[in-house]
Amino acid sequence: MKKVLKLLLFIIGFPALLAFVAWKSVIVLQEGSSYSFWPYVGLILAGVIFIAYLITFIVTGKKSKKNAGNRKKVMRQVVALVLVSFIFTAGIWLVVDIPLPGILDSATAGTVTFDKLREDYADQAEQNGLLIDNFVKWNYANGNLDNGKSLDYWLEQGWSAPEVKNLVSVNFKSIDKNGYVSFRGPWINLADDDRLTIPVLVHLVLNKREFNEEIDFIMNYEMIPNLIQTDDNPENFNRGEELTEEQKELLVKWSILDMQGTPMEIAIDLGNMQSLVTYLLGSMSELIAPLLYTLNEAIADDALAGTPIYIGIDATEGNFALKIGSTVEARGMWDYKKSAWLNSNHLLFAVISLFPARQWLYLWGAVVIFASLAIGALRLKEFGGKDEENEDAAEDAYNAYEPDWAAIDAEATKDMSPYEKTYYYAQQARNRR
Repeated sequence: MKKVLKLLLFIIGFPALLAFVAWKSVIVLQEGSSYSFWPYVGLILAGVIFIAYLITFIVTGKKSKKNAGNRKKVMRQVVALVLVSFIFTAGIWLVVDIPLPGILDSATAGTVTFDKLREDYADQAEQNGLLIDNFVKWNYANGNLDNGKSLDYWLEQGWSAPEVKNLVSVNFKSIDKNGYVSFRGPWINLADDDRLTIPVLVHLVLNKREFNEEIDFIMNYEMIPNLIQTDDNPENFNRGEELTEEQKELLVKWSILDMQGTPMEIAIDLGNMQSLVTYLLGSMSELIAPLLYTLNEAIADDALAGTPIYIGIDATEGNFALKIGSTVEARGMWDYKKSAWLNSNHLLFAVISLFPARQWLYLWGAVVIFASLAIGALRLKEFGGKDEENEDAAEDAYNAYEPDWAAIDAEATKDMSPYEKTYYYAQQARNRR
């Protein structure tokens, strides 16, 4: 019966904890399925900790049995098991939680915080899974990935495909070195935190920047933007002609809008004229679009921005706005922040995978400690024997006590006759030998 009870206590401890970690890691494993072993780091860590606990459990059990009857030595094994159960659950994270926020903040430039992962690691896993999925879709659409294979094939391969891994690495260097790094001075700070205004945009577009002519960028097709978006034609980009070898070798530059990724929109309230203007846009788009393309080509000239910035009109869903868009999607890229995430996505998945383990090592750690303590109590009862130290102490105390026999005898014989006293003392002498 004791063996069955100890087995049940063991199962509800670390094995149950490992099962919870695996269950809560499913979303991370699914979203990062193409990233080799990296999304499994948290689960692997929990498994290693379980093995360490299991070894301790077996060793302390054998030593308790070997030292059966020696209560002091058995108690040492109980303390060792309970201590290890604490160290490998809450204890390890009490230590790791001290440097981890700073390390994570430094590694991601504050874009992925410890608090965010602690509160909702599943949401971050979904975001990071979307990074690679959309990257593959965009590069399949623009011809950077072989269209001879299906889109589903490339989505399934993801980061594990050498072609995708190479695209991520090569093209990130371009948006990093000839994009983010090329912006200097206070203007780049003004572009952060949604403070990008038209004057700031103009400065960031026209200010002189230095570029690395040796940085390559993989781009096989020119993606043509849809500059007049209506409900009937809401697409962002359409694939144009395949680039020539000379065009592929041209230096790719990036605008500040490419760093942000999202377009700037200037809403225009047309009042009662809204429906009429939207209708005219739809019917006259063939005349208006060439004018917008000419404007965008002028902006892309090296004398101005040196890179495309798409000025168009968004008349979808009953709105009317001037839309200033970036080239990132056309080039198969995310904005700079997410491109940086994507470039280190395998490492981010490894970090994200730690949080299901961390969460349950904290939550279920108390159960593991309690189960270990209960197992130790059963072992102590089974193998501990008598408490020899307490027995020896009691015996020593008894031996140390010496009754005042003279006083006792005097009190006992005070009313006796001489004959009775002689008999009493003779009897007591035999008893006290």
